[in-house]
Amino acid sequence: MGRSSALILAAAAAVLGASVSAHAADLLPPPPMPEPPPPAPVDFGGWYLRGDVGVGATQLTDWRASFAPVDLAGNPNQTVSTPGYISLGDQAFAGAGFGYQFNNWFRVDFTGEYRTEANYRATQLYTFPTGPGAWAPVAGDGYFGNLGSAVFLANGYVDLGTWYGITPFVGGGVGVANTWMKGFSDGPALGFAADTNKTNFAWAVMGGLALNVTNNLKLELGYRYLDMGGFQTNPIVCIQAAGCALERHNFNLASHDVRLGLRYNLGGFGPAPALAPIGPFAGPGPLIRKY
Repeated sequence: MGRSSALILAAAAAVLGASVSAHAADLLPPPPMPEPPPPAPVDFGGWYLRGDVGVGATQLTDWRASFAPVDLAGNPNQTVSTPGYISLGDQAFAGAGFGYQFNNWFRVDFTGEYRTEANYRATQLYTFPTGPGAWAPVAGDGYFGNLGSAVFLANGYVDLGTWYGITPFVGGGVGVANTWMKGFSDGPALGFAADTNKTNFAWAVMGGLALNVTNNLKLELGYRYLDMGGFQTNPIVCIQAAGCALERHNFNLASHDVRLGLRYNLGGFGPAPALAPIGPFAGPGPLIRKY
């Protein structure tokens, strides 16, 4: 009887222990749910404003002088010219514009800029008839004027990814350039031409770097080649009208520009700049979409 009681007590203790263990297991918190995957990055769009300043090293090509078929006295022009020293000073410029960022790699903007007047200088050697079979050269004939311009462009850019807050970019633009010449003269008092201006097709190619100053503000440093088309002066009317060739100067105008600009995105555009390479040419990493 004693042995039977011991067996019964042992079985009861085992059943009670299993029940307590099961109840304790029921009191433990459930395992944590797995975190949801991060949302896929979404390209953004947004308007921005921009301002630029810079300096351009001007370039004159295809320079030539042309003469009217007859002079003021009605005689055929037989003057022959040989160009000498030709120069145009640098132009400082300032401009502003607005644009739209379509996604993290493509944007467009529309800009206008004023370019200061630069000193135009030229010298020529002339040969002209002084009588039957007689010709006389005149050396060091100098020309002076002031040339300025205003340029309006529609531009497109490709941003090549962002590394440590710096974004390289390339772009191009098309538009119009209005160029004017003031005070064009032959020497200090030999002849003068009326002021003139001309509007041409203009185009540009550019590249540079953009630095993320804040989430919404970028500082740009870039180079631009700007072609402003051909230009022709008004004819020079000589103080002594007899024998005047009514000379005009013709050339193509271009500039190698260095630009410093600010670009401000309108609205709040997301997180601070990443410290890892991002963009269409980079490996996996966090994408910056809105700044």
